Amino acid sequence: MPELPEVTVIVNSLNKAIRGLVLESVEYDWKPKFYWGKFSIKDLKGSKVKDVRRQGKVIIIDLSNGMSIVIHLKLTGQLIYQDKKIRVSGGHPIPPLNKPVPNSTTRVTFAFTNEGHLYFNDMRKFGWVKITKSDEASIKEAIGKVELGPDPMEMTETEFLDRIKKKPQQRIKKLLMDQSFVAGIGNIYSDEALWRAKIHPKRSIASLSDSEIKAIFKGIQDSFKLAIEKGGSSANSFVDGRGEKGLYLTFAKAYHMTGKPCARCGTKIVRQKMDGRSAHFCPKCQVLTKEKPALKLI
Repeated sequence: MPELPEVTVIVNSLNKAIRGLVLESVEYDWKPKFYWGKFSIKDLKGSKVKDVRRQGKVIIIDLSNGMSIVIHLKLTGQLIYQDKKIRVSGGHPIPPLNKPVPNSTTRVTFAFTNEGHLYFNDMRKFGWVKITKSDEASIKEAIGKVELGPDPMEMTETEFLDRIKKKPQQRIKKLLMDQSFVAGIGNIYSDEALWRAKIHPKRSIASLSDSEIKAIFKGIQDSFKLAIEKGGSSANSFVDGRGEKGLYLTFAKAYHMTGKPCARCGTKIVRQKMDGRSAHFCPKCQVLTKEKPALKLI
């Protein structure tokens, strides 16, 4: 599943390609994952693409008439825009993003009056598309049961510090991947941020000092900025808006680096299962300090 940097790369590419285009029609072949709600094509036809943005890992296409198209790529989703002049694509690389569209994995086709089309492909049919109003409450309802936390790229250090201290019993890696805590962080960037901060992924929030929490926040920001600059990661089967694999893992320090020397100290990076997910870290730089035992009432 793409994380915040990968979705950001796709959103930036689509914004350049489809902003200002006028929607003509919508076709779909997988009804269980296309949600009209109480709306229909009459509510979308003739509206202009106002903006393409994201909330966490969710892509939102805002229209000029106060409606929005909300898209979640999930594990195998692709978005491909094509007209007579350009082709912009991003997401899972299977089938190849240069394969003619529509194809057997195409679930939704948005046609524009310039004869261009935006295709939503999804091989395993986990992704979804929803039509809703553009107000915050409607978008929130469309995204679903999990209330998204704030965007880590839009938070201040103080906000992060205050928010994280409300979860003293949580383990840091698990909390960072909780989309209700902050939106958009997954396995890749939680590992990278914690490596940068020299924090073991099993540490509890209660065991962290303010300076360590600030280091984690900086690690998140620095990892995201570098990943966006490099076009995202290719580890989660992600391909960027030009159909090219992201370069971020060329610069990764922990994720998928099992057995390779730590860039700081040379110790081999290890991989461990934690809370049902894999964690990659340096056992020397990211020491699991002894947790303080809880006080017992006598």
